[in-house]
Formats: sequence, structure tokens, C-alpha cells
Amino acid sequence: MTGTELSPGMRAMSDRVSGADYPAWRRQVERVRYCARPVRVTGCASAVDTSTGEVSASFSSGDQPDGTLLIACGDRRASVCASCAETYRRDMWHVVASGLQGRSTATSSGTHTGARADTAGSVVPSTVESHPRLFVTLTAPSFGPVHSARGGAVCRPRSGRARVCAHGRPAGCGLVHDTAHPVVGTPLCADCYDYAGAVLWNSHAGELWRRTRIGIDRALAPLASAATGAPVTASGVRDLLRVSYVKVSEFQKRGLVHLHLVIRLDGADPNGGIVAPASWATAALLSSAVRRAVGAAAVALPSPDGRLRVAQWGSQFDVSDVSAGGPAGDTRRVAAYLAKYATKTASDSAGASGALASRFRRLHRTWLRRKVGRHLATLVETAWDLGGRADLADLKLRSWAHTLGYRGHFATKSRRYSVTLGALRAARRTWRAEQRSASGEPDVWHTATDAGAAVVGDFSYAGRGYTHATDADLARMMAREYEDALHEYRDLLRREAEMAEWCPLTDE
Repeated sequence: MTGTELSPGMRAMSDRVSGADYPAWRRQVERVRYCARPVRVTGCASAVDTSTGEVSASFSSGDQPDGTLLIACGDRRASVCASCAETYRRDMWHVVASGLQGRSTATSSGTHTGARADTAGSVVPSTVESHPRLFVTLTAPSFGPVHSARGGAVCRPRSGRARVCAHGRPAGCGLVHDTAHPVVGTPLCADCYDYAGAVLWNSHAGELWRRTRIGIDRALAPLASAATGAPVTASGVRDLLRVSYVKVSEFQKRGLVHLHLVIRLDGADPNGGIVAPASWATAALLSSAVRRAVGAAAVALPSPDGRLRVAQWGSQFDVSDVSAGGPAGDTRRVAAYLAKYATKTASDSAGASGALASRFRRLHRTWLRRKVGRHLATLVETAWDLGGRADLADLKLRSWAHTLGYRGHFATKSRRYSVTLGALRAARRTWRAEQRSASGEPDVWHTATDAGAAVVGDFSYAGRGYTHATDADLARMMAREYEDALHEYRDLLRREAEMAEWCPLTDE
């Protein structure tokens, strides 16, 4: 190959960039926010007036580059699609933050701009900042001693006379581990570790939280009776108070799920609104109810090996008052903390992103151990093996082996906690449609909404991912350019704000 010749990949990329349809292709890629594996569809749609049959706008994928329309995959997992995961993370930030502080996107002039601000502000009033709010972390119990990073302290000092376990392995570890060391989270003795119990606990973590949530209402009843001086039953407490929450699940390095929650105490409004609770309903009262419910919640587990097991929360859990200040008092940081973990997978805890991002059709044990290590691979294998038992068929453990048996959603909330993800996505679609209409680009769906027409269309699946491999490389380059420009813009805003604070302008 001479110096002037291009490789096939570079030639294909050059043809794309120099092609007449490149501006249209670039607009499609920007519209899906540089999705790593967009869905391609073909078809057409028209906005039709139902009374006259007049077509006011039409769209055909045949007029688009490669004859297809790109749709973002919408995957929440960063190891699968970093672009869509970033959109999901930002949406989750608004979900969490709006429940903590209401209108969280106010500008310096006091007005609210953007579709998200309007949506969040119309659902959650800013008065929620005065409601009792807790930041809660719930962990799993121990299923055997594991290596841990203790901030410079010895991993697990030996205690008592036992020097070795029943299998002849050391019963302690005198080393100091760094947080990122691969041994952190792995058991001291794999034969002593209760892998079946860990997988079954993961599979019942959702039910354990459901019972904990019910237990919070029940624990509030006697506390409300003592505070008001009048008897309040478990069902009657719902006429006085309402518990709202948002929950995000995270995998620990040992492969067990723990939960991060924001729990808010509201008053009971017969009209379904969000109102402040009575003055006696304090954060301390809510904290006491949460602690009682966490300590009492339990779920009986199946016994595939004859051992009796009960799913309960671990002894290490934290309940912090958001209003008391400290790390939990920074509502924007709390929202960012929860939103970040909503895009993770089970293998992210071991630094093997993508290995456990999708369900297994067949288990390749050697490949899996090489990718995620022996400990997480054994959890997957245990879930797979238990999933083949007829008495555990209802748990569908083979379908959830890639999540180590965990079957719950990674991010959930109560109905009235805050704005929904669906509302944020609808507002974003409306904003994009308005932008296209303002630029003169016809939009069937926006036109149909304005004119009260019906959308008649027919689309079919054409594939997943970009048409050419070089298109994916080009999209990644565009994504990096967008991120660089975004960082530069934010840095410019920060420096302008600092300059305005240092040298404020005056009208003279």
C-alpha cells in the first residue's frame, strides 16, 4: 500500500463524509445522541386529517440515508451503550433531585427553562425541601468472610484460636488491600462460602424490600399514636401520612445487591397532591420507623440443599437525615450518586464491564471465569445450576444468572415521589419536534399533534447497529467531539460566573 492509498475502512469513512447525504446522516446520529447500537427501521408515516382525509405531512425512510431511520436503543447500561446510559443517568438525576428539592433546574433569574424544568416543576412543588427526608443504604448479610479494603488497616485479622477453616485454609488475612485490588470481595475460602444462599438472597431482595416498605407504614402507626396522643392503626396511618421513595440497586464487589434509597414523608392529600406532613411527623420519627422495619423484615428462602435460610438485611445499614447537612445533605450530590449506579451491571463491580450485560443462552464457564474472576463466575454458575431445578422454576434463575439471581428493577420509585421517566422522555420528544419544526424540517408527529390529525404509518425492523462498521467509528468520534464541546461550554460558563462574582457589573 502506497502512502496515498487508503485502507478499506478509511475509504468507507471518507465516502460517508464526502457523500451528499452526509448532513442528513449526521442529523440522524445527533438525534439518537450518538447511540452505539441504534435500531434501524424502514417504513413511512403520514399525518392525516380524520374528517377530510387530507395529508398535512408525511415521512418515508426511503428519503433517508441508507433508506433507514435510526432509533436510539435506550439501554440503561453504560457497558452496552454509553450514550443512552448517559441520557438515562441524567433523567434519573432529575427523578431523584426533583423529589428532594422540587424545582431543581431554576435559573439565576428565578424562572424555569426547558422541558424538564416544566415537567418536574408541575409534578413536585418546591416545598418538599421542608419535608422529612432520609438517605438510606441497606446491605446484604454475610454469607462467609471475604477480603476487604479497610482504608489502610489489615484486611481480616485472625481472632480466637482458629487459625484455619474447616477446609484447612487460613481463617484470616493479614494483608492491606487497595480498594481496586481484584481480591477485594472474594471469599477467604470458596468452599466455606454459601454461594446458594447468596444467589437466593439476591433473587428475593425485591420481596424483602416490599415487606420492608409495608413494615415502615406499620411501624409509623405506634409512633404516630405516641406523637398525637390518639390511637392510630396501621391502616389509619395512611390517612395522616404517606411515604414516598426512590430506590437504586447496586452490586457490591462480593456480588450481592445493596440498596440506596431516598425516603420522604408527606402528608396525606385526598386529591393526590404532595403536601407537607403535620409538625409532629419529623425526620427522627421516620428514621425510627425505618429502623424498626429494616430490623423486622424477613423472607423465608427455599432449601435446595436442606439448609434453612431466611433473607434479612445485613447488620451494616445507614439512615441519614438529608436536612441535617453533611454528605447526605447535598441533594444534588445524592441525586448524582444514585443516578450513577442506575447504569451499572453486575460485572462492573469487578471491572469487567460487558461480561454480565446480557442474558446467557449457554453458559461458558471457562470464558466467564477468565472475564469476571472465579467468585462472580461461581455465583453465575450457582444461579444457572439452581435454575435447572424443577422446585425453583418459579424463580427463573437461568434468565437472571447474568445478574447473579437478582430479579428486581435497578431503579424504582413510588408513584408520587417525583417526575416520571416517561414524562421526561415525552417532554424531550416534544422539545425536539418543536426544534425541527422551527428549522423548517417537517415532523409528522408534531404536525399531527398541532392539527389534531391522526398518524398513519407502517414500519418494520431492518436491523440493529449502523449499516457499516466505519459508521460506528464515525459516530464514536462525533460523540467525543460533542463531549469535548460540552465540557468547554460548561467551563466557559463557570469562568464567566467567577468573573461576574469577582467584578460585578453595575448600571451607572
